[in-house]
Amino acid sequence: MTLERDDFEYAGLNSQDDLQVEMGNVVLPSAPEMAEQATDIPAMYGNQFNGTDFTSRTISIPVSIYCADNQANFIQIMHNLSGLLLSDDPSVNGEEYPLIFGFEPDVTYWGHITAISDPSPINEGMYDMTLTITFVQSDPRATMPQVETALTNGLNTITVDGTARTEPVIQVVPKRALKYIGFTLNGGQFGLGPEDPDDQDTAVAPYTEVVDDPMGSMALWSDDASVISSMKINGKYVYQGASQIKTETGVMMVALSSGKKNYGTMPTTTDDTWYGPAYRYTGMTNSLTDWRIRTGVHHIKYSGTHNGRAIGQVAVLLLDANGETIGRFGIVDHGSGARPEAFLQLTEPGGTFTTGDGIHKDIYYGYGPSKAFTNKADAKIKIKTGTSTKTVTKTSKSKSGKVTKKSVKETVTNYANVVNKEETDALSSAWIMLDMTKIGQTYTWSITQYNTSTGQPYTDTNKYLIVHGTYVDTGKKYDTALGGIGSVMLKKPITEDIEKVAYINPFLSITNLQIWQANSVPTTTPTYVATANAEIVMDCEEDQVTVDGALVSPVWSTDFPKLKPGVNSLTLTGDIDDAQITLKYLPRIL
Repeated sequence: MTLERDDFEYAGLNSQDDLQVEMGNVVLPSAPEMAEQATDIPAMYGNQFNGTDFTSRTISIPVSIYCADNQANFIQIMHNLSGLLLSDDPSVNGEEYPLIFGFEPDVTYWGHITAISDPSPINEGMYDMTLTITFVQSDPRATMPQVETALTNGLNTITVDGTARTEPVIQVVPKRALKYIGFTLNGGQFGLGPEDPDDQDTAVAPYTEVVDDPMGSMALWSDDASVISSMKINGKYVYQGASQIKTETGVMMVALSSGKKNYGTMPTTTDDTWYGPAYRYTGMTNSLTDWRIRTGVHHIKYSGTHNGRAIGQVAVLLLDANGETIGRFGIVDHGSGARPEAFLQLTEPGGTFTTGDGIHKDIYYGYGPSKAFTNKADAKIKIKTGTSTKTVTKTSKSKSGKVTKKSVKETVTNYANVVNKEETDALSSAWIMLDMTKIGQTYTWSITQYNTSTGQPYTDTNKYLIVHGTYVDTGKKYDTALGGIGSVMLKKPITEDIEKVAYINPFLSITNLQIWQANSVPTTTPTYVATANAEIVMDCEEDQVTVDGALVSPVWSTDFPKLKPGVNSLTLTGDIDDAQITLKYLPRIL
């Protein structure tokens, strides 16, 4: 929505449409609050100046409410104003939100509401009132729209708008494995990998690439019964239907046939059976004792009376050389609209992940952060299941008062009573990436949720699934070599399927597949920092570096360098002549 000059927007709420107030004359402060730091030294003329602290910035927003003599309307607007601007939820008490003024639409102020003054009448006896909303920025800088620009190896000249320094975020996707990467900027240095040139020369690759499938073609995926029959999952299942590649985004998804997802033919109505397409990857020719896999699954559960009740499952299966399942990673829905879960499991060859079977291990099985869970009141739904005829007795009375009874047949509508919980959590609409390494009996793993719009990993563990850990298979139960990969995208029949009630099945897809052989490297030997096509993000805003979404260290740095207003010289180093390199930053204003 385009803001009018006399409007403002806070946390996505429009002053006119949502808050029902009119903004007055806002006078922006000339500077943030400042505090001089000085030390009084005895016998010294004057004092020792230690610098100035720039603290918060306060913006006062005068607003008016016009209700004439309608007291009820005024009271409702005041309740609405407080309810939208303030929150008693401890989980969001520390959050700050964007404030944008219509007279300055390209500038965003991040902060929080600290006060809403008592209303003062404009005209005595009427409910036209003025009041002031007090907005405070913890970081007194405002931001302008994000800038993205391509960089090249070597010297880059960057001209930055605004009046304050800002933090660069550099994203690099190299064409080959990297021994090191870094940059210098305004006297600061930052890098990943060995800083010493001798160590850089002796660095060895910890992994050898075996598979790099960006899901651009189904050519190396087979659904032939002879190659998928030994791929087992939990419960009853029927592999049928088809998958296809969505070329715009490079994902494998359930194929569309006449606009409908092709899960095949629904099993008998009495079976609690999974059904849908299953495929095995045929491009892996050697089994790996020690390995690393990186893959992703995407799941969207749609809301609505019937959509929320849909049940889907998407999973990547780890297979042995015979095609038997030895592990799986994915997302699964539960019945009646219950929230979905993510799972990462290992099993002895041919296991079905049955609870209590003693042969499988749940590395992770959960919903993600509890703060992301929302639970609506259960909705009771009546679904028409057809009609039936029953005999009823009707009585009638004649004019003479005689009562007669007659049996007649009536057609009645039958209904099934079902429930839609419509619960949601972090995985209701989620793209999650698995990065798992097996060396000996040690499994090191991480599951990271990604933003589908930016392609960047989330960092807020209160809202998104971001977990990692180490599992040691001391009994060598799961020491079978990795010999293949499978994919399954399945659904379960629900009452709506039986009664032909239209609804939208969850969107399920697998996003990429990378497999490496893990090499034996002494702990004292420098190793490569990233494989070919890995995504490296050097983030000076979050003060961290990630490789394929996983935090990494060590880094070498004088500090996390910043861009200054005006002309900057940024020099990149590393074997990245043909890499895809993108600089992102937010110009800032004091």
